[in-house]
Amino acid sequence: MKINKYINGKGIIVLLILVICSVIFYYQTQKIGFHEDEVYSILLAVNPDNGLMMPYDSDILTEHNNPVWKTREYVTDFMTLAKDNYFNLGAIYHNQSLDNHPPFFYLLVHGSAMLLGGGFTKYCVFLVNLLAFLGSCFVITRILKLLGKSNLTAAVLILYGLSMGTISMVLYQRMYMTLTLFILLYFYHSIGLYQSGFVLNKKRTVCLGIVTVLSFLTQYFFAIFAAVLFLILLVKMIQEKKWISVRKYIISHVLYGAAGILLFPPCIDHLLNSDRGLSNLANSNYWSNFLAYLKHLAYSFTVSESLFYLAAILFLALIVTALWRTSSEKRFVLLLMMLPGIVFFLVTVKLTSFQELRYIMPVLPFIVMTLFYGADELLHLKYQSVIMTAVSILLVINGMVWSKPKFLYEDYRACLEIAQQNKEKSFVFINDNYFTHMRSIPEMMIYQKTLILNAAWNELDHLIYNQELNQEDSYILCIKAYMDNDKILQEIKHRTSFHTIKTLFTSNSGASDELVENNLYLVSK
Repeated sequence: MKINKYINGKGIIVLLILVICSVIFYYQTQKIGFHEDEVYSILLAVNPDNGLMMPYDSDILTEHNNPVWKTREYVTDFMTLAKDNYFNLGAIYHNQSLDNHPPFFYLLVHGSAMLLGGGFTKYCVFLVNLLAFLGSCFVITRILKLLGKSNLTAAVLILYGLSMGTISMVLYQRMYMTLTLFILLYFYHSIGLYQSGFVLNKKRTVCLGIVTVLSFLTQYFFAIFAAVLFLILLVKMIQEKKWISVRKYIISHVLYGAAGILLFPPCIDHLLNSDRGLSNLANSNYWSNFLAYLKHLAYSFTVSESLFYLAAILFLALIVTALWRTSSEKRFVLLLMMLPGIVFFLVTVKLTSFQELRYIMPVLPFIVMTLFYGADELLHLKYQSVIMTAVSILLVINGMVWSKPKFLYEDYRACLEIAQQNKEKSFVFINDNYFTHMRSIPEMMIYQKTLILNAAWNELDHLIYNQELNQEDSYILCIKAYMDNDKILQEIKHRTSFHTIKTLFTSNSGASDELVENNLYLVSK
């Protein structure tokens, strides 16, 4: 039907993608604060010395360090890409060798920072993520065209692009949107290889190589998805006795892996010993972690937890029926679309220390494509494309009415306002670790100077006996909301000359992807 073809025309699809990007950009303008990992992403890309702003007089992290004051000028400079570091790419390589992630994403962030003038801004990583999202939309259209399913393009892009899960991951200033793009690219080239009769010519070999190496140098979890897809295609080649292709396919992937390791040798230690590597295979509580990730999937498509399991059963029933009734070739395509994502999800549950949406982001486009591919094989309606597009629109409208993206940190606005009102005062930040102070760096760029203390390392004495602080009439105190605030406040009252404490702002705790989790106090004599 003409209308089915019209809504999936090139002009309409381009307009649709622009509308989706506009919606995502609107949500980005509403973003106020940052997760500590987001600030860390920026610092790793722009600071040549250290991705972590140490509170101490040295960069060595021990329980006996001396916390020192950090002026707002120091913090601002620390968060800025200096012009003489524009082409200091070796620093990024060094920073990532000390971290547990590969460097390619941070090179992209570095380039974005250069384009935006080097200053600290919430649009630096967002620009990289938005371009990755645009790329993912383009690749999805190519995948659907390759599969003869261009009639599903509008429906797939709407549900994928405007789901709360995808929007959240474009806003979240880490590498997971870029990883999703590369996984889609690897899938696209793998489908092309299958449809060519497993002809691994020079062009396809080079394209697969570039995608594989850059994917691995973006996030190691790519290897999970790629390994499953590789094995499925390898088994298919063996079944069809494509022995030359089998040899080329194995050798090329061995070379891809070797190239990735040679380009970034620290990856070996990361994979074996980091908290994102194979050492996590010993993690327990698999079932509770599995359920936590299911909740993230439910959030991604704005399905209530009570309805999610019913929706999941219906989804599985649709796919099983499609597998049963469709041709062997299309059945194999469905398996290619499903199995790598399923294994990726199950292994991610085991390998991750924290159960967060970011780790399963690459699964989302495959869920959407599988849903509509299966439905399109089963249903034969007069206005099928229109109906499917309408279903997508209704689902995303439901999401926008009843939900909102994560990582906006809208409550941080009050913290920044308090900082502006008290910018000539000192700021004391108390947490129980060496990392979460990164979330408050935008405030530290406003206050005259900042002292960061780790209560878990008994650093409160550095506040009690601080000569500079004791000479002041008042200061702003920040304590993480999940800590025992009353105990710390009572100790300050009893052990210092500051006896008046006024609460300026309180935050709930327990939703670290939505709330700033800081409490602010005015401490006076």
